[in-house]
Amino acid sequence: MKTNLFVSILIILLFSNCHKENKDPKAYLFQAEVLGSNPDCGVFSIKFTSELDKVKMIVGNTTLDGIYIAKNLPIELQQSGIKIKLDIRKIQDSELGICTDKGPSNTWLFVTKAVKE
Repeated sequence: MKTNLFVSILIILLFSNCHKENKDPKAYLFQAEVLGSNPDCGVFSIKFTSELDKVKMIVGNTTLDGIYIAKNLPIELQQSGIKIKLDIRKIQDSELGICTDKGPSNTWLFVTKAVKE
């Protein structure tokens, strides 16, 4: 009986340690450059500099390769030319903004968290 209890506790400890190591809340999956306010929508655009294949899997392709309209980009990061690290998700229809359709049509995404690189 003591052996079963010991083995059970050992297994629980091993699995809980593995789970904690793989979950880093400070990790950011993507890197991008802030391009400036999109003249068509008034929302800042970004160009991804890493993991573009993963971005496309999450939010889809865009007209200009690697350039997306970034909804929810923190105000302090809304500066043309700065490099950022960020996490994203696919935007929901209710989160889309209004565009004039006079400029290039890029895909929207939602920034879940971001920091200056």
